[in-house]
Amino acid sequence: MESAVTEKQKNTGSFSQQVKERSDKLVNYFLICFFISGLVLAPFYDTWLIAFGVGGFSLFAYYYIKATMPDSIMYQYVLGVVLGIFMAQGIYQMHGMFEMHFVAFIASAILITYQNWKLQIPLVVVVVIHHAGLAYLQNMGIKGAYFTQLEGVELTSFIIHIILAALIFFICGLWSYLLKKYSKIQVEQTREMGKMEREAQVNKERILNQEALKAAYKNAEQARHEADEANKAKSVFLATMSHEIRTPMNGVIGMASLLNETNLTPEQQEYAKTISTCGEALLTVINDILDFSKIESGNMEIEERDFDLRTCIEEVLDVFASKAGKQGLDLVYEIDYNVPAQIIGDSLRLRQILVNLVSNAIKFTEQGEIFVGVHLVKTKDNGQIELQFEIRDTGIGIPADKMERLFKAFSQVDSSTSRKYGGTGLGLIICEKLIGLMGGQIDVASKENEGTTFTFTMLSSASSQSLRTYITNHIAGVEGKQVLVVDDNLTNRCILKNQLELWKIIPTLASSGAEALEILAKGHHFDLILTDMQMPDMDGCELAQELQKMYPQIPIILLSSVGDERNKRYAGLFKSILTKPIKQEMLCKLIINELRGKSKPLAEIQAVTQKLSPDFAKDHPLKILVAEDNLVNQKLALKILSKLGFEAALAENGKIAVEMANEVAYDIILMDVQMPEIDGQEATRIIRQSMEIQPIIIAMTANAMKEDKDDCLKAGMDDFLSKPVKLEELVNMLAKWSGISKQKNTNLKRA
Repeated sequence: MESAVTEKQKNTGSFSQQVKERSDKLVNYFLICFFISGLVLAPFYDTWLIAFGVGGFSLFAYYYIKATMPDSIMYQYVLGVVLGIFMAQGIYQMHGMFEMHFVAFIASAILITYQNWKLQIPLVVVVVIHHAGLAYLQNMGIKGAYFTQLEGVELTSFIIHIILAALIFFICGLWSYLLKKYSKIQVEQTREMGKMEREAQVNKERILNQEALKAAYKNAEQARHEADEANKAKSVFLATMSHEIRTPMNGVIGMASLLNETNLTPEQQEYAKTISTCGEALLTVINDILDFSKIESGNMEIEERDFDLRTCIEEVLDVFASKAGKQGLDLVYEIDYNVPAQIIGDSLRLRQILVNLVSNAIKFTEQGEIFVGVHLVKTKDNGQIELQFEIRDTGIGIPADKMERLFKAFSQVDSSTSRKYGGTGLGLIICEKLIGLMGGQIDVASKENEGTTFTFTMLSSASSQSLRTYITNHIAGVEGKQVLVVDDNLTNRCILKNQLELWKIIPTLASSGAEALEILAKGHHFDLILTDMQMPDMDGCELAQELQKMYPQIPIILLSSVGDERNKRYAGLFKSILTKPIKQEMLCKLIINELRGKSKPLAEIQAVTQKLSPDFAKDHPLKILVAEDNLVNQKLALKILSKLGFEAALAENGKIAVEMANEVAYDIILMDVQMPEIDGQEATRIIRQSMEIQPIIIAMTANAMKEDKDDCLKAGMDDFLSKPVKLEELVNMLAKWSGISKQKNTNLKRA
């Protein structure tokens, strides 16, 4: 319906434009004729000035209005006035010759071509004013009025004259109206005829091309089938390659991790660390290629689950804390107060995006800071919220002519063979695709040698579940306390200031140790001092020594980077040491404890590296069966379990695993998936169907796709570990299922 109306308007508009163009062309000829007629009449009574002046001015007025207002029909109304003036000009030039009055009738007939009866109105007005005015002046005895050559104008003659003119103008106006009306009818009929002809043609083509359409459909189905097969083949190829690469990588990274657990010389430790680092880098490349392939094939799905936003960001920054500390970079974050603490979304993919962007920021930043900010953009009527994430660095920046390379697959800003920075060029394109799947978009702003800011948005909603209770709910009694913040980094100072004010604590800021001492010297009282470790001229330890001499009663909390060991040389200077990036909950807890006078002995809050301990098996006594066909992975798994104090049994394939599980009641089976004779999933199904006492079965496989994990769980497995297996992940997995296994055994004994 809407398209039909549009087509009708289009056709009508086209016809009206044609009428307008034809009429304008005709009027151009008549106006020239009127002007020339004035010149022809000029010699009779020597009226050259009138012929040139009035005639020229009339032409100028008409064409000026037409040129300045091309989209308006105002010039057509001006044309009616101009034609009336030409009539008056002719009467004047011929000294009142009555026949010149017919110029107005000719003009009225000309206006019919525009098919607009309203154009008669300005001509009628000019004619009435001219005739009435000149008749009045003639009868008053004023010479030179030139309406008629008689001494006066009789009323009867004037009325007859006016009636005759009115009749002519009415007929011309009626003619214009009817011409336009019937033109519209003709246009409509033409449009309907054209529509019927098109429909007939379409029906004819539909009949003629029916077989061709069937053939085309068949070809399209065949092409789609071939494309599906190609996609399946590509997915199978990628899954196979992933498995084949991850299997030896499991041995490389796993053995390097075991090597790190032994007594090594510094040189050997460096070699082992290099092996682990290179293995992790290769694994990142493999994961990027797999993710890119899944996104391109449309198989990437975004989950909708409740998660803690602050925990997600803190876990990402923890990954880079050590590296940032070694480079002397400040790694800070701030979440606006109006951003919900718990949101609904895909925390894993959000973490992947943040890890990619923060990793890039650290890679291209030699000094300064990396800042992560979260802002609430807007809240929609349906309850959805739009969040904006900001990752800002003070690094080398991106040249303006290289910005276009950022979001292209396998493309880097520096694509030379001697480039300084590595990478596959997939990280940002994966981020862009994931952000798009989450309903947002990514943008970048950068200045060369000043830094880069990546911003991206995502759609989410506030969670109705309370996943985490913050200690900030218990700040009663510390409101109004005075805290001195000492940090040379402006961003850090602003973040700490905002956070303290949110907790109703009054902050005072100092950009250096010297400024802090000046503030204290002025007699300001403070209940607590927060100081950074890395500051120019006077670091945190030196400032604390000065403060201990002059203000020993004020407690001091040190904010230090991971790996900075200088504070250990000054025992007793600090009440607590908090490692960066600063976790809000831990900072709040320490500050409240100090302000309430409930501080505990010095505790340095930092990540603890987990070591393999033979006592683990004593705490978690388990009978473990390893089902693995690869010799290197067999050796690795048994060695790790041996280091934990276990004497694990080995099955070389799924068939042997089933037989051994039927003979011995194992607590946990670490089951590979791809094995000869019987694969891991089939072996799991057999065990689930045939055994009364069921073991815990954990998939430990190089198949790392999400669908692989889903297939394992559907087959009856309890959990999933992808290779290369990290030591801490395996230890945590065994600890997790040990308690469940104990509970299961206890229930069986009671039964």
